[in-house]
Amino acid sequence: MLLCLFVFSATSFWAAICENFIFLLIARAIPAFFHPVYCAFAFSIAADSVPHNEAPKAIAKIFIAVSAGMTLGVPLTSFIASNTSLEMSFVFFAVLNALALLLTIVFVPSQNTKEKPSQKEQFKLLAKPVVWASVFVVMTFNGAMFGFYSYMSEFLLNFTQVSFNLISALLLVYGLTGVVGNAIAGKVLVSAPKATLRIVPIALIALYVALFFGGGNALGASAILVVLGIVAGVGNNMGQFVVASPIPQAKELANGLFLSAANIGITLGTSLCGLFISLEGSRFAVLAAVCLMIGSIGLLILREKFLSED
Repeated sequence: MLLCLFVFSATSFWAAICENFIFLLIARAIPAFFHPVYCAFAFSIAADSVPHNEAPKAIAKIFIAVSAGMTLGVPLTSFIASNTSLEMSFVFFAVLNALALLLTIVFVPSQNTKEKPSQKEQFKLLAKPVVWASVFVVMTFNGAMFGFYSYMSEFLLNFTQVSFNLISALLLVYGLTGVVGNAIAGKVLVSAPKATLRIVPIALIALYVALFFGGGNALGASAILVVLGIVAGVGNNMGQFVVASPIPQAKELANGLFLSAANIGITLGTSLCGLFISLEGSRFAVLAAVCLMIGSIGLLILREKFLSED
């Protein structure tokens, strides 16, 4: 974690002084590589810090922090860049990561050495069908949520036909309601995990269909996006739970699989939504998300079958 934070800070400083586009691209690609590594360890440390049955609540706090950071980070970057310069925005985040590095050294204790399964034993878990069913659930589920989110601005601009200022406000509200969803997820995944896994995908399909038919009205679209943000926030945590819960003895492997599947899903979802848009227009990105979400429900049913046989 300390290495990742050092890389984040150093590459941000490098980006601030970089005058060559290729080097700037490299300076942004390197931290992108380390970001899932950092998140995977953060999830694992959070889960290890509490009893096993309370792990979803601890991991939910990490999701809250990630969501809040992304929700506030983008507009904050734009504000700093527009009022000073792009270079100063890089410097600001370099300092912020350096501060996070210092706080980690001071407040995050060294992990006690525990008897953990060897890498060979952990990799044997990949032979379990439930693991791969869970991975494909996350791919399709994240593909639906983030595929549509990638084109949400275009949807609001071309179909809902609202101003850029309102689009910015709605994206901020969507992000903030996602934080609320993260907090709710920590509770419901502990108290009612099976019901959560069944309700959330169906609720998302209903909300996407509501957007398809009612998203042409600014007030209607705004109301739907508020609810969608909360449910999607629960869904973010749900994806990690789906992969990690069948293999609690291998948290690092599970979190790595979750993040890899989530990123592949985003690529899949963005591509499919883009294809639908190219064929029928921005409104139909919602239907691409519905198709992927239906696929995730089928895979969740298959996962449930494998779990019962395990």
